[in-house]
Amino acid sequence: MIARLDSGVVKELREALPRFAHVPLAHLHHLKSDQRLNYWLDEITHSLADENSIGFGSMAASAVNGFIIYNDSPWDSKITGQRIGTINHLAIIPDDRPNTEILHALIDMLLQSLVKRGTQCVVCKVQSDETAAVHALEQRGFLLMDTLMDFVFDFSRTPLEKISLPKREPELKIRRAVRQDLPALMAINEKAFGAYFGRYHADRQLPPGAATKIYAEWVRSALEGWADWILVAEVDDKIAGYGLWRKPLEIEAKNTIRVAHYDLAAIDPEFRGRGLWTALMLDGMHIAREFAQYIIGPVHVANYPVQYSLQKFYWRSSGARHSFHKWLKP
Repeated sequence: MIARLDSGVVKELREALPRFAHVPLAHLHHLKSDQRLNYWLDEITHSLADENSIGFGSMAASAVNGFIIYNDSPWDSKITGQRIGTINHLAIIPDDRPNTEILHALIDMLLQSLVKRGTQCVVCKVQSDETAAVHALEQRGFLLMDTLMDFVFDFSRTPLEKISLPKREPELKIRRAVRQDLPALMAINEKAFGAYFGRYHADRQLPPGAATKIYAEWVRSALEGWADWILVAEVDDKIAGYGLWRKPLEIEAKNTIRVAHYDLAAIDPEFRGRGLWTALMLDGMHIAREFAQYIIGPVHVANYPVQYSLQKFYWRSSGARHSFHKWLKP
């Protein structure tokens, strides 16, 4: 039986979640099981607290054995002009029955509700090893847009002093960004992301130019407080690159998850190959060391130069996530 979920189900889920196939924060191998469970419960509670959320649970013998939770994505919707939302949770308890039966029922029930609401596009990100969920999404018309690899740096395994630092050009300067830098950062975005290969660019149903605009608004939001520190690289006093970083999120700090986030970096194509990305990364890592034990950063599966550079600095690939989009017909 499929039934609506609300915040009252969280207490019941506490006992059931350890039996689910999904492993939250799978890329952070050091976490204790209680940390993962409490973090996941906080995530679910936060998702269901949103008045626009939609949640459904699969019930067997009066117990939840699968659930799906959707939230609107106002930021993406505003930028693209399309009503977009995200499936933030899709999980089941493996049993003797075919997993696809429960997954299909949950997805179908959600999609029916979203069509009535007027949602135009649904996004869902799942770990690459969750094959049952991946197949169920594809069988329900979701299309793979991209794959992100999760890289992790552990300060306890590799002190920064052990990293061989390349010599910097004397003309290169790394500093904190200020609001007056925004026009220069926007110009870099146009050059760096105009023909990028992320999920926004891969989705041909998004309006022309929407993908690049999303990256531009990402930087604008970062300067308005979304990021905790932004570093810019200057060559002969000209801004030629930047990197966005964040401290542990509130939900992470609450659960004693000491991670920093490397979110985005871009280099003016004119200045590539001159060590700017390396300098931005290493200076950002020095700042993160003050309050984090780990740094996590997503890298596109096809972005081989960044993957290679991160591994030189002892970052480790710890997992991957697929991003799916489905456009709904009224």
